[in-house]
Amino acid sequence: MEWTAVVLLVALVVGAVGAGVAAVHAPGLARAIRCAVLAGCGGEDRALERVYGADVAAHVRAWAPGLAYERGTLVLPVDFRHCRSHRCADAAAAHGKDVWRSRAGRRATVFTRVVDRRARGGALYVQYWAYYPDSTWNGSALALSRAPLVRGTPLGRLAGRAAGRHADDWESVELRIGRDGTVMARASAHGGYAGRPRWPNLNELPVEPRLPRRRAGGLRLERRRRTAAWTQSGGWARVSRGSHAGGIPSGPREGERRTASNGIVLVPLESLSASERATPFAVVPPWRKPVYRDPERTATS
Repeated sequence: MEWTAVVLLVALVVGAVGAGVAAVHAPGLARAIRCAVLAGCGGEDRALERVYGADVAAHVRAWAPGLAYERGTLVLPVDFRHCRSHRCADAAAAHGKDVWRSRAGRRATVFTRVVDRRARGGALYVQYWAYYPDSTWNGSALALSRAPLVRGTPLGRLAGRAAGRHADDWESVELRIGRDGTVMARASAHGGYAGRPRWPNLNELPVEPRLPRRRAGGLRLERRRRTAAWTQSGGWARVSRGSHAGGIPSGPREGERRTASNGIVLVPLESLSASERATPFAVVPPWRKPVYRDPERTATS
C-alpha cells in the first residue's frame, strides 16, 4: 500500500508539472519529485513565487545550473547571512559524487536575480550569484603554500602571497532565455565572462586583442571590449579551484564532485532586507554591480 501511494504521488506530481510548467526542462521535474516524495523544500519554491510570480519562478528553478567543482575544491556556495568561513562552507571531497551540504551542515545556496524584458520584446534574464568565503586567483600557489612540507616555511609564505587571496567572493552564472525558448548561458571569470572552455580564454583578459594594424608611427595593437561570451546552456557551470571563476561545460568531468541543481537552495536577492544589503564585503556585492541592472554588460565590475 505504501509503495502504491508513492507511485500515485509521483504520478500526480508529474501531471501537475506537465500542466503548469510545460516550458521547463528535466531538472524542474526532478526537483518537483524530490520535494514531494523525498525531502520537501521548506517553502523555498513558495519564496521564489512570492518575489517573481509563478511563471518566472518556474523558470528560475527549472533552469538553475548544477555546479561541477574542479578537483581540489572543497568549498560550497553558501548563504553569507549565516556562513562566511571555510569552517562552515567546506564539504567532503566526495570525488565523482553529488554534495549539497557542508561538513557543518550548511546547504549549498545560490542567490538569484531576474530582469524580465519580455514585455518589450526582449528576453528573460536570470542571474545566479554564488557567495564563497574567499578567493584565490592562483590555485596552484595556494596548494603549494598548504603542502605539509612547505607550510610555515619561507617558500610556503611566499607561495601564499603569490596566490592573490582576498576575503569574500561573488561569482555568477547568467542565463538569457529567448522568446523562442533558446537558453544561452555565461559564467563570470576574472572580471569578464566565459562560455565553453577554451584556451586561451580571451574573455579573461581586460580587453580582447585584435591583430596589429599599421598606422602612422608604426604598428599598433587594436583593442576592443571583450565579448559577451553567451553560449548554449548545458545545464552545468564549472567552479574553478581557488578563484571560483566559472565556465559553461557540457557536464562534470570524470571524478569531479558536483552539486546537482535540484539540491541547491535558491534565494532571491530582491528579497534581502536593507540591513542584509548593507553587509560589508571585501569585494563589490551583486546588487552594486552595473550588470545587476544591465544583464548584457560584458564586464562584471
